[in-house]
Amino acid sequence: MLKKTLNSINEMLDVLGLPLVSQRLNEIVKSPDFSNYSPMQLILEILQQQYLDTLNKRFEVNLRLSSLINKSALADNLKTGNGRNYNDSTVDQVLTFSFVENRQNVGVYGITDAGKSYFLAACCIEACRQNFRCKFVDYSDLLDELTILQREDLTRYRKRIKYYSRIQLLFIDDFAINRYPEETVNILYHLIKMRTDHGTSTMFSCQYSPDEWGKHISDDSSCYGKLDGIRRRLTNGYTVLIRKTE
Repeated sequence: MLKKTLNSINEMLDVLGLPLVSQRLNEIVKSPDFSNYSPMQLILEILQQQYLDTLNKRFEVNLRLSSLINKSALADNLKTGNGRNYNDSTVDQVLTFSFVENRQNVGVYGITDAGKSYFLAACCIEACRQNFRCKFVDYSDLLDELTILQREDLTRYRKRIKYYSRIQLLFIDDFAINRYPEETVNILYHLIKMRTDHGTSTMFSCQYSPDEWGKHISDDSSCYGKLDGIRRRLTNGYTVLIRKTE
C-alpha cells in the first residue's frame, strides 16, 4: 500500500516539476527515521531543498537580466569601516527595499572613488535576491542609446523608453557625469516622469548634490524647467552619503 501511494505521489510531483521534493521524499521513506517524522516536519523536510533551489535559480535569472557587471559586490560591506563612512541607519533602511513599495528613490552621493558604484552594485545584487525586477545602467550609455533611437527609429525609441520606465528598480550609475543638449535632457525628463507615473523606483549614484545638477546635466538655459522637474522627482526618497576616511 505504501509503495503504491508513494508511486502515485512521485507521478504527481513529476508532473508538477518538483524533482527535488520527490527525491527527498523517497530518501526519507527508505530511512529508518521515517516513522519519527511528524506530518509538519515531513512536509518541511521534503520541501526545503526544492524551495532553496527555486530561490537560487530565480536569483540567478534576475541577476542575469539586470545586466550588472560587478557581481562580487556584497551588501554586508555597506557599513562604516575600511576607509568609508556611511550614514548607517539610512543604509540599513535602504537595504529593506521598503522604498520600492513606497514608490521612492535613493540617491547615493560621494566624491570620485568613494565607492558609489560598488554601493549600487551591492544593492542591485540584494534586490535581485529579493526578487525585484532590476536593471543596472550607466548614465551616459542610457542617454546615448535613447537619443540615437529617437533620431533614427521612433518606434523602437518608444518601446525602449517604455521598457526602462516600467523596470521595477532601475539603477543609474554616474548620474549627471556628462552634459547634454536640450534634446537629450527632454528624453531624461520624459523617462523620469514616466517612472514617477508608473510608481517605479530609481537608485542612482552622483558626484554632485541636487542643487548643482543644473550646471552638470546641461548648460542650456532653456532646460531649466525640465532640470527642476528631474530634480524634484528623483529626490523624493533617501539620501546616502559616502565619505572617505583616512
